[in-house]
Amino acid sequence: MPDPRDFTPLISQRTRRGASDAIRDILAAAASPGVLSLAGGLPAAETFPRAAVRDAVDRTLSHSGTAALQYAPTEGVGRMRECAAELAGRSGAPTTAANVLITSGSQQGLSLVAGAFIEEDDVVALDDPSYLGAVQTFRAAGARLLPVPCDRDGMDTDVLEARLAAGVRCKLVYVVPHFHNPTGAMLSPARRRHLADLADRYGFLIVEDDPYADLAFDGIRHPSLELSHAGVIRLMSLSKTLCPGFRVAALVAPARLTAVLAGAKQHTDLQTNTFGQHVVAELLGTPGFLAPHLAGLRSFYRDRANRFAEVLAERTPWLEFEKPRGGLFVWCALAAPNADSARLARAALDAGVAVVPGAPFCVESDGTRRLRLSYAALTAERMRDAAGRLDIAYARTHLVPQG
Repeated sequence: MPDPRDFTPLISQRTRRGASDAIRDILAAAASPGVLSLAGGLPAAETFPRAAVRDAVDRTLSHSGTAALQYAPTEGVGRMRECAAELAGRSGAPTTAANVLITSGSQQGLSLVAGAFIEEDDVVALDDPSYLGAVQTFRAAGARLLPVPCDRDGMDTDVLEARLAAGVRCKLVYVVPHFHNPTGAMLSPARRRHLADLADRYGFLIVEDDPYADLAFDGIRHPSLELSHAGVIRLMSLSKTLCPGFRVAALVAPARLTAVLAGAKQHTDLQTNTFGQHVVAELLGTPGFLAPHLAGLRSFYRDRANRFAEVLAERTPWLEFEKPRGGLFVWCALAAPNADSARLARAALDAGVAVVPGAPFCVESDGTRRLRLSYAALTAERMRDAAGRLDIAYARTHLVPQG
């Protein structure tokens, strides 16, 4: 007789396909008292522009209080859509508010794209390894994933072309072109052009997830793929450059696709947080705010990344990695050929430090010896503590005979 308290059989196959306990459990444990976290990609709280936000809130309540507390159109508050269009045009093709859908974080944009375009067994190509949130979202939608190898220059588009030429057909190609999560890769200009050519030839859409482009340590903001191809759906997060708490992001796409995605959003949550949209639009429209704020972010994270690289080289010589060029992550390899990053992650939690093993990010590639570490949220002193604890965990799991 079935257990009346077991509701597992009622859970949809779609939800089961998208589930992944590995990182969720680690991040939950990372919140425990005394645990230092190198796991989550949380921006440093000291970078949040609190004074500017407070002033923007005051102006919003003074000038637009009634509208900011009311329902708003599914597509987004007009001023916020205009701000997003202006931001998109700075690094991509000229665009208008008609091309913008305001979403509840860029993860919602990704979910809307998957729901609107993916049928069961449709093929989605993506970097391998890739952003776990995308892997989960596309799997939940019923997609078959086509993993494409990547290196420091991003997705290997020659491999993608070979697979397309062999007869594989994909509906979407998903890329994180700037400081890829988890690898930190930067899609090279040649590969951007090649990907656009392949989209023209084979008729797929490009989904460009772009949360880290403004965190380039050299200060160079590389252009969007929109400049090479019209069939780009661009996800623009503000979580890493302003703060994640508003959950206000933008999706930019051809107007006909934006209308389709707005329809999908309407039966999901009706609209994105009205008050947050008004405040963010007020903040972005503040003269002289954004450019120095972004410059300060780049300087802050560049210094933190450089310090973290020094600490890792000193305290964890058994880790191999490339110095970050931007973003929030270091993609590391454990040097020992028999090393196991999942076992290390469990031991690290026991030692009081949270890290993310590489396997959950990988579709076909081997993540057994990989770790993703984030330097964003720890001070220099805490970095040293965290690296020391990680070294202790490594000694326990990989250098001491297991009995």
